[in-house]
Amino acid sequence: MKLDSLPPPTAINSSSFDLLDPLDIINAMIDLRAQLAELEQQVQSLQPAFYAACAALNQEKISTERAIISRRLTPGQWAYSSEIVEQEDWLKHLKSQFKQAHEPIKGREVYWLVKLLMLSTKA
Repeated sequence: MKLDSLPPPTAINSSSFDLLDPLDIINAMIDLRAQLAELEQQVQSLQPAFYAACAALNQEKISTERAIISRRLTPGQWAYSSEIVEQEDWLKHLKSQFKQAHEPIKGREVYWLVKLLMLSTKA
């Protein structure tokens, strides 16, 4: 699906949330999540061509009217010695024991997860 063929975003003024039926709000969220999933799918499909286009320009920074695109490296990875790996495992064990014996100092807020059931897998 092309970006220009998407339905218009569901517009809900945040000040009108209390005036809407809870199911209207839930359905609006589902609509927006479906649009977001479709856009993410389009981004993933375009990503290889985008990287190739950026590489073809062979520049550290690409400036356009709408964006500045910079080349970055992924985080480095190291092959730690077995001694360091053992210390890391021991620290993870200690943290696990601590978590079981103590309550968290923050977090545990309630949130709702939206799992879309009607996503198509068009390529």
